[in-house]
Amino acid sequence: MNNHRNDNRSTATTTSKVVHFVRHAEGTHNLNEAESKLPTHFDATLTPKGIHQCNQLALQTRHLEVDAVLVSPLTRCLETSRLSFPHLYDNGNISDDNEPNQNSNQNVVPFIAHEEWRETVNYLCDCRRPTQVLQESYPRVNFDRLAHEDDPIWSHYENTYGSYTDHMSMRESGDADYLYQRVHSAWKALLSRPERHVALVGHSAFFMHMFTPLYEELEGVVQYEDDDVKDLMTAGRFDNCELRSVLVDIPK
Repeated sequence: MNNHRNDNRSTATTTSKVVHFVRHAEGTHNLNEAESKLPTHFDATLTPKGIHQCNQLALQTRHLEVDAVLVSPLTRCLETSRLSFPHLYDNGNISDDNEPNQNSNQNVVPFIAHEEWRETVNYLCDCRRPTQVLQESYPRVNFDRLAHEDDPIWSHYENTYGSYTDHMSMRESGDADYLYQRVHSAWKALLSRPERHVALVGHSAFFMHMFTPLYEELEGVVQYEDDDVKDLMTAGRFDNCELRSVLVDIPK
């Protein structure tokens, strides 16, 4: 992973990608940590401040070269992607059958939901809505990579720990082996994309587990070839709606 200036000059090659990592804007669960675990924050949505943050970021993203937008299927990320890249989201006209009308614009940038890039699944704010509901709310997003109608990761941990009322502590964040597998799957999903300039809208905790890992199992998943970008990506957790751009080498 190397340094990349945050401007509109193309530096990606056939062996690298420019990746614009974006954390979702402020969600309702971010307002009060003590209340963030409550069922009222199920698949947390954006606050008015979060919407404003997206509108401000949109002023910056219009100058970025972006060939595809990868996004967590949690509502706060889907909404952040829609509002932070409005020139790309709105550029794909929707036909009567809710499919992007490719004939209207040959340069439609795809928005693709990836289960692999969602937040660590601990509380109900990290549980996603059914795929069909998400498709109806965000018709410009491709949800084909979601293999299950209902949330498979939340179901996995419910089977392990029980329901929300039975287990109100961490779930996936305490499971280093599962995180290791998901982090590797996330990078594989990203690096296998054909596009060379990618925006990725995700979550601070999941980013933290790969950029400044707490578990030794995840150390070395990301290797830094540039001290500046190492300082950038390990400076601390992403703020709400923060963007960090880097050049990522594609392993041979």
